[in-house]
Amino acid sequence: MNERSRLDTADDANLAALLRKVGPRPAATAEATAEVRTAVEAEWRTTVAARQRRRRFTGWAMAAGVAVAAVGVWLVRPLVQTEPHVVASLARVVGNVEQNRGDGRWTPLAAAASVESGTRLRTAADGRAALRLANGVELRLDARTLVALDDSDRATLGKGAVYVDSGAPGSAPDADFVLETPAGDVRHLGTQYEARITDDGLQVGVREGRVEVSSASGNIVADAGERVSFAGGQVARATLAPTDADWNWVAGVTPPFSIEGRSVEAFLVWAARETGRTVVYTSGEAAQQSRSVTLRGTVEGLTPDEAVQAVLSTTSLQTEIGPEHIRVKADSP
Repeated sequence: MNERSRLDTADDANLAALLRKVGPRPAATAEATAEVRTAVEAEWRTTVAARQRRRRFTGWAMAAGVAVAAVGVWLVRPLVQTEPHVVASLARVVGNVEQNRGDGRWTPLAAAASVESGTRLRTAADGRAALRLANGVELRLDARTLVALDDSDRATLGKGAVYVDSGAPGSAPDADFVLETPAGDVRHLGTQYEARITDDGLQVGVREGRVEVSSASGNIVADAGERVSFAGGQVARATLAPTDADWNWVAGVTPPFSIEGRSVEAFLVWAARETGRTVVYTSGEAAQQSRSVTLRGTVEGLTPDEAVQAVLSTTSLQTEIGPEHIRVKADSP
């Protein structure tokens, strides 16, 4: 063995001894793993989108080689649109909620703040948030949630749970929105639903309307009143009532409802939809009063149930909130 080989052998032995002394590297926490996965996926999607825009631009430029300069300026616009842009605004923040705009720094996020594309949001154990996307879809983040807002019509869920509300049926045209998760993509079909990442996989509960989940198991459609679980390549279905206790966290971060100048009827329709209940009038007189009474003030900071009690106490109507119904009756003369 020559001198160089002898030294290499000694170096290898010393390195092996050092590694044994140091021991194995500590495993990354589940939270750190989820954050890295979400950040990498969001960056990958941004890169792919930029490449697609560049391909479209190249094709357009070749076809327009003999066009005037004004057309050339118009063709450059897709490249400019790759810059971050506002995709959502914060409607309500409860507890500790932070954002990361891709610079590695997590900073506190306050209500009414704007959120740009590519931003990651995370909520602490005491944190929840409600956002309104630029396309009108509302998102609510449960505690211990990590999500990346890729654009106004797409987000990536890394951990925790997101509640999606695309608007009451018939209130406005349904906006496209895709929620991507490690277990599959969730698309709403006019709905309220929750997507939650669990230790086993993914759970999707549907409160209103329908959803479609594109997963390794194929395209799965779930209807209102169902919870679909994806774990280990298996799909399981269970019933989930719109008033089930699993929905309770959503009420704790409900965006403010403006009651100023609205009728009691409009307010009750909102409160019922927020809680999965239905409104029941005990008489025609009660229904008529709910349509004719105009409200003033605010219910900001109150849960839907608290708001119902507070608002109707200022009217001649009486209310009883039950497990499935909000019963309204007129005061006896």
